[in-house]
Amino acid sequence: MREGVEAELATFAEKGLPLRRAMITTQGCDLLKRTHTWISVAPVYDAAEYFDKGKLGQIRAGYILHLLPLAPPWGETGQKWVADLRIEIPVEKTVLIGHTPLESYANEGDYIRVPQRLAHLRQRPDVAEDCLTHVSQPLFDWVNQQEEAAQERMCASVDHVRIWQDRYDAPTRAQIILIMREGLEEAHDQELWDQAHNHIYEHASRIGLLVLPTKCATLKNLSASEFQGSHMVADGNSS
Repeated sequence: MREGVEAELATFAEKGLPLRRAMITTQGCDLLKRTHTWISVAPVYDAAEYFDKGKLGQIRAGYILHLLPLAPPWGETGQKWVADLRIEIPVEKTVLIGHTPLESYANEGDYIRVPQRLAHLRQRPDVAEDCLTHVSQPLFDWVNQQEEAAQERMCASVDHVRIWQDRYDAPTRAQIILIMREGLEEAHDQELWDQAHNHIYEHASRIGLLVLPTKCATLKNLSASEFQGSHMVADGNSS
């Protein structure tokens, strides 16, 4: 600063910023390592303040991959907390000192969704362009065009959507696999999903691609070969 020149410094957040929440995306083992002084966090917010019921249902069903639905025990009725995985912010680990951690899920078993979603976002789904363009995207487009109540019914029992293809380079057959939420199988609206299948069947047949009947399964009863041979897809996926 030159002598005699008065500096004009802007003041930010003079009264303090509102309370924010973030989810740690760094692996737990790395948190304990002294050589890992930085961690990554993703913003957490109440999606109910920004999206309608139809879009919230799609988030819950895994259609929007960058928004990971949470089920925190500290959440209040009507709140729909999500972690926004579009951005991960590096912070120095000492920022955690003096803060009490909050659980992202009431059920310990639900935490498996975090590494699964992060892993999927970090690797592009190995799905043929024909399957994305003529099967999965027409499916999501059809769901988006339904009335809000219908979208809620379709998404209520679905954890996420997968697609199977008989080959990557030039597929001739494909199948949508709906991974159901444990204990919510009875909420599944088969009639609406049959209509969705008819739509994508007609769409794919224009290029000679056969879409097999939609399969519904939980992660417990889906075979290992079916899981490894299929890929998670979401609205807007591109190869």
